[in-house]
Amino acid sequence: MKKLPLLLLLLVATSLFAHEFWLMPNKFRLNLNETFNLQLFVGEDFMGDVWANRKKRLLKLTRHSNTSQKDLTALALKSDSLPMPLKFDTEGTHLLSMESKNSFIALEATKFNDYLIEDGIENIYELRKKKGELDKPSKELYRRCAKTLIQVGDKFDETYKKNTQMALEIIPLKNPYQMLVGDEMIVKVLFKNKPLTNKMILAWHKTDTEKTTHQKLKTDADGMLKMKLDKAGYWMISTVHMVEIKNNPDANYQSYWGNLTFLL
Repeated sequence: MKKLPLLLLLLVATSLFAHEFWLMPNKFRLNLNETFNLQLFVGEDFMGDVWANRKKRLLKLTRHSNTSQKDLTALALKSDSLPMPLKFDTEGTHLLSMESKNSFIALEATKFNDYLIEDGIENIYELRKKKGELDKPSKELYRRCAKTLIQVGDKFDETYKKNTQMALEIIPLKNPYQMLVGDEMIVKVLFKNKPLTNKMILAWHKTDTEKTTHQKLKTDADGMLKMKLDKAGYWMISTVHMVEIKNNPDANYQSYWGNLTFLL
């Protein structure tokens, strides 16, 4: 990795790490062979900008169904930012997973500490405090691990709980397309296939007419989370996990941004 200029090390990006990243189809419930558009967004409160420059940033986009798995990366890379037209020729619950390549960000100490607190990255904040490094700027690599669930037709299956083997996995243990308003969803959160315990999770909700709301939750000792789906509409579940990188002059932290979207 090339040496980074001092300017990057002093970069102040107040809003960058408040930004969620999500997969957003224009329709979550489809008929067989119905074409829909998939778009990738970055922003806040379920509102944001198109995630551009896919040709440099995207690592892999995959479609998972009950009967098959298909690599859609080539399709996604045909353009930098245009919506991707897709359709499914089998009924059931389909899962789309997307992983990005690493990107880099540097923050001055105060902004980085604020970001750690705001996003519940307690392990790194406490590590910096213990090592007397709260006054040091950060050099961070970050990667996106996003998923969305789409229902095709009236058949249901267990694709919704597939582990796609991304570094950070948010896995529902109930199919949201078989749930009703007021039902309780159980979610398992894994980091490199191990339960992510006592971890802050954000649950976002919006409709086409109502303002976005969110709640802060935490996983238990088994990496499990229970949340009530108290409203119909669009749901997004997200979290950020970070680890220290040792003996690397170009970056001292690696973060992973997990996200799952679906419609109730």
